[in-house]
Amino acid sequence: MAEKNKDTHRYLVNMVNKIASPNFSMNPAELNKFIPENEEFIIKRVYWIDNPINEKKSGQHAHTDEDEIFIVIKGKASIAIDDDGEGVRKIELNENNIVWVPRYVWHGFDELSDDCIILALTSTNYDPERKGYIEDYKTFKESLPK
Repeated sequence: MAEKNKDTHRYLVNMVNKIASPNFSMNPAELNKFIPENEEFIIKRVYWIDNPINEKKSGQHAHTDEDEIFIVIKGKASIAIDDDGEGVRKIELNENNIVWVPRYVWHGFDELSDDCIILALTSTNYDPERKGYIEDYKTFKESLPK
């Protein structure tokens, strides 16, 4: 099972094992090892981020109704993340890092390497109206569950 960050944040950052074989490497992400106990996570959507251009970052935001798991498949990036409204932390991510981001956690990627591929597993289907998104940091801080 994943360990909580030493500062006891709701998000988790861990590493997927790499298993070498004579002809390839296998990287098994057994999801129950990377999410907190008593959390139910049903995957409804899978997507990936690749071919970063221009600013090489995603928009920062939080979700009111969506939990996510991100796995760095290739390359490196950093994630800006905040789960308590006390300020955004920057965490460097490398190949095989896995990040659990539950709802009401501010997050976004930047500094994506040219070869970066990030796989995303989410608990909701895509909503083009983005009803469950908070895209303003001040609004995020005000909306944190008490």
